[in-house]
Amino acid sequence: MKKEILELTKKLIQIESIRSKPERLKEVVDVAADYFKDTKMIIKKYVSNDKPSVMILTKETKHPKLILNGHLDVIEAEKDQFKPKIEGDKLIARGAGDMKGACATMMVIMKKLYQQNPKLSFALMLTTDEEIGGFDGVKYLLEKEKYKTDITFIPDGGHNFDIIVEEKGVLSFTLETKGVACHASRPYLGESAIDKLMLACIKLRKTFKNPQSLEDWCISFNIGKIYGGEASNKIADYASAECDIRYPAKYTKKEIFNKITNLTGIKPKETVDGNPFFTDKNNQYLKIYHEIAEKVLKRKVSITRDPAASDARFFTSKKIPVILTEPNTANAHATNEYVTISSLEKMAQILEQFIPEVS
Repeated sequence: MKKEILELTKKLIQIESIRSKPERLKEVVDVAADYFKDTKMIIKKYVSNDKPSVMILTKETKHPKLILNGHLDVIEAEKDQFKPKIEGDKLIARGAGDMKGACATMMVIMKKLYQQNPKLSFALMLTTDEEIGGFDGVKYLLEKEKYKTDITFIPDGGHNFDIIVEEKGVLSFTLETKGVACHASRPYLGESAIDKLMLACIKLRKTFKNPQSLEDWCISFNIGKIYGGEASNKIADYASAECDIRYPAKYTKKEIFNKITNLTGIKPKETVDGNPFFTDKNNQYLKIYHEIAEKVLKRKVSITRDPAASDARFFTSKKIPVILTEPNTANAHATNEYVTISSLEKMAQILEQFIPEVS
């Protein structure tokens, strides 16, 4: 099983499945689907706004008891990062940890368990747009294709088998200010849009004090890009800032945007909206998984939270609980991204026990 997981992972990694190459997104989905062509499982492919996805099901249903979910798209990288290499226990490549290693593991286990017991009710949902928001992948499949489930497993959060039960929501937005242009030597004849934007950003920075640690579970605020002005000797008549806020589940988008408008007099222009993710740590399926994970790993497994965002939020919006975890990975989106091979084996062992228990 280890060899099959490793070879399949390397095969998926070698496909440059990035947003700018839709033909590669289609190819990686086709390769994943073809892995199951020698079985009697149901294979259903979908496309939304040129983003392909696939559902592999043990039964003809829109409501399997369990959905395994993963994404096959990756962040852009240099060509050599799509050539996997092994150093000791590490499989190093773009997408090794995020998250083609985990996807390959789910694929191998799914085929094995189906061949052992085709009466099990579970499915594998693979998408290709998580890195750009997940709107044409998981969101589309849940909202438009009406898939549902009792419990979802997503190996795309946390660290080294931690179980994540809460992630922050994400709001990306633009602040725009307008002024009156004039020569810089006569500023009294105009009004600087840049000055107005700077004052607004200072007010927001003083209000939204960034967290100082993971335990500091508060709103974070980042100014990612600033635009404005045409020349140093001209008062700018337009300026804008692209901003990002991550917020805990106790807040809402409406109250955050209202606060921004009241503080600055500027109405934010929303670009991305992602709800917080939350699963009750006392959920019956999570408890079963937690017990199995600790037994396989022979150690305590933490139940914690993470400030990042994932496709798990789309299941939360449908009131579907999620087991959000991850094998031992590091350096996602960086040149030395990796997953440990031994942790993929452990993940396989956990799923081999968990899936029959709940499906």
